[in-house]
Amino acid sequence: MPSRFRQASIHRPDRSGRFILTGAAAALFALADLEAQTAAGDVVELEELVTTAEAADIYDVLPSRETASVFGTSRNPIETPRSLTMIESSLVDLFGIRSVNDFVAMTAGSFTGNYFGVAGALDVRGERADNFFRGFRRIENRGNFPTPIASTDFVEIVKGPPPPVYGGGKVGGILNFIPKTAKSKTAKFIDRPTGVITATVGSYSKLSGSIEYGLPFSIGGKDSGAYFFVQGEDSEHYYDGIYNKNLLVQLAVDTQLTDTVLLEYGFMAQWADLNQSLGWNRVTQELIDSKGGRYLAGRAALDLDANGDGFLSPAEVGPYALEQFAFASPFPYDALTANQQAAFALDPSTVRYVSIDHHTVQAEAIDFSKTDAFTAYFDVTKDVGLNLVLKNQTFYDSMNHTKYSSYGFTADYVAMALENKTTAVLKLEPSDNLLLDTMFGFSWRWSDGDERESRGRGYQVLDRRDISAGATGNDRFEGAHTGTGAVPYNWRQEGDFTDLGVFALVDGRVSEKLGFVVSGRWDSYEADTVGTNTSAVFGQADARDDAFTYNASLTYQLPGGVNAYLTHAESSYLELGQGGMIAKDLVADGTWLQDSKLTEIGLKGSLLDRRLYATVAWYEQEKSSYNTQAGAYDFYRSKGLEVEARYAPNRSLSFTAAATWQKSELLNPPFFLGIPPEVLGLDPALVYGGRFVGLGTTLGVSAPVDAPTPERVFSLNATYTAPRGWGLSLGGTYVSSFFSGYAQAVTLPSYFVTRAAAFYNTGPWSFRLNANNLFDEKYYNPQFLFWDVFVSPSVGPTAELTVSYRW
Repeated sequence: MPSRFRQASIHRPDRSGRFILTGAAAALFALADLEAQTAAGDVVELEELVTTAEAADIYDVLPSRETASVFGTSRNPIETPRSLTMIESSLVDLFGIRSVNDFVAMTAGSFTGNYFGVAGALDVRGERADNFFRGFRRIENRGNFPTPIASTDFVEIVKGPPPPVYGGGKVGGILNFIPKTAKSKTAKFIDRPTGVITATVGSYSKLSGSIEYGLPFSIGGKDSGAYFFVQGEDSEHYYDGIYNKNLLVQLAVDTQLTDTVLLEYGFMAQWADLNQSLGWNRVTQELIDSKGGRYLAGRAALDLDANGDGFLSPAEVGPYALEQFAFASPFPYDALTANQQAAFALDPSTVRYVSIDHHTVQAEAIDFSKTDAFTAYFDVTKDVGLNLVLKNQTFYDSMNHTKYSSYGFTADYVAMALENKTTAVLKLEPSDNLLLDTMFGFSWRWSDGDERESRGRGYQVLDRRDISAGATGNDRFEGAHTGTGAVPYNWRQEGDFTDLGVFALVDGRVSEKLGFVVSGRWDSYEADTVGTNTSAVFGQADARDDAFTYNASLTYQLPGGVNAYLTHAESSYLELGQGGMIAKDLVADGTWLQDSKLTEIGLKGSLLDRRLYATVAWYEQEKSSYNTQAGAYDFYRSKGLEVEARYAPNRSLSFTAAATWQKSELLNPPFFLGIPPEVLGLDPALVYGGRFVGLGTTLGVSAPVDAPTPERVFSLNATYTAPRGWGLSLGGTYVSSFFSGYAQAVTLPSYFVTRAAAFYNTGPWSFRLNANNLFDEKYYNPQFLFWDVFVSPSVGPTAELTVSYRW
């Protein structure tokens, strides 16, 4: 009979307060029980005894739980042949992780980019990662609302495309959020009511609080449990004029209906009210090098607000064509019309250099970004016996989002997705030397939505506003959200699309040394979209297409507890807009399905008496994307080396480290949504009142060109916990210098930002003080889409105090 024995340890108490015995302790109790049952004449078969080394790991630094998020079958992280980072809720609390952007402190290959100041998704390996909830893809969230973190039991960051069981997806990575439930880490139900009340206050009127409560119950004598979580926030921000109001309600219920049937169901509802930040405009190397000391101030000379209502309407800006296509470089100033020259120019009497601080960004109080999001799920799991488990899962996700930014953008998104998936997992043991976990199944997903945006028409004139003086009626653009009809939603995509997929997987282990994973998926897509593009061409398009996704991996166990692996995966993904819809023109042109592929080689090990977990991964990935602004394909390539290490030598000390060396490239000349005047050889004082767009070939930008992402990112964190309950944590992240955009006109400096925490635990009470950017490091990140003309300045020193009471 097969058995596996691992190192001894005793876990910290779970939510129920029970100690979890593992290793030699567990073995002794199990063997004692085995002897007692054997003496009584019972026949006992011990299939497997799995133990881990976590006696010293009070903050779950060492990954110990198995995961099915990479391939669909459960494997522990060391034996998983893909780069994977698991972050438990205890680490989220310890390091003060408040948004997906903070994961860079622990995740190799990730970087905190800026998507209009909203932490909706993380950048992984140079690409925007997809968000998943319990293994199901959520609606596209590119800066629409902040993805919740505090309500999760743990987060899995999987590098590369999603597994075939999840559906096709782009390379980069996925973030899979697992909600808090009434089960402990060992999947056992809590045996008594438990709860936590938490309150947080901090810099810049930070105020948030949460209540969570777990309740065990029984149905027909079977253990069940429910877990409720609610969190509210009403905070201002380090940036002037930025605010964040958020309410999150979550319920997770697990019902053991019979000995062989488990129900898992629940929901998450979120109401977010905040506004977006683009950061600094009028970006030059001089502005960055002076850390804001050389900002070119100046108001637009010609007042276009003819009716004096404090807003610019399409009718008022129309005669001046504030958006100009740069057909040549250097651009001939005389090619601008007389109206354009008058409207583009700054008033010479106001032009001067001034100093702006990092609190100043392009935002004002009337800007808003409001979202109602709702997620629900219902799972039925049936243990049929004979090593066969069947599962049917239903998932629903919806978003109702409206935003307005007075620089000239309004959007209204209504989207929903409904997915049902059936899987069968069958464990086979053809011989003593071969173990097979197989999975097969099918899924159906339906998405429906209405994506409306106010684009173009000379709006979104990025440098017209002098942010050192604030907004005026001559640089504040009227929005479409008012319903007056003066500003129409001139970009609209309304329709639905479906995905019928079948998939299969074989996960095998040969002689305890060699392992392999082979999986594939076939999808049949249908899309139907009615809408209009910015050229006011209205129409309808529908199409069908098929796609095949696969993954092939090999693992081999080396001496000393090290596993080597090789993985190759290819996947097709849907090209979605910011509101989660497929654009009509993409459907009509057959450009709505894009390809991506990944090759990855790595080593993973559990060393130093299983107190050190370390991974090394080298990868190369490619993907294509269709650029609706340029009307052409973009091709991307990224390759890099990633290292992660976690070390827990004893109960008092723990360390985490992450290192990334990567190179991300655009393989074709880019299309620019904003071009700095200096790149075109123009005097900024003569043209900041307008906007230039153009092709990279015109600017002499040859391909391949480096993407605006750093090549090196290193993070290190250390925690000390004293026997009497107090402790300290200190960490930092280094980011190398990189260009702010594809024009490569501005280099952003390297930086090292630090963070720290001090905490004290006594009885049911916990106190924690988190501080970020301790030494006020000045650094800058580019703005997605408007790479070369906006940067987001760093947030200065902040601190927050969190008090928790548990029962």
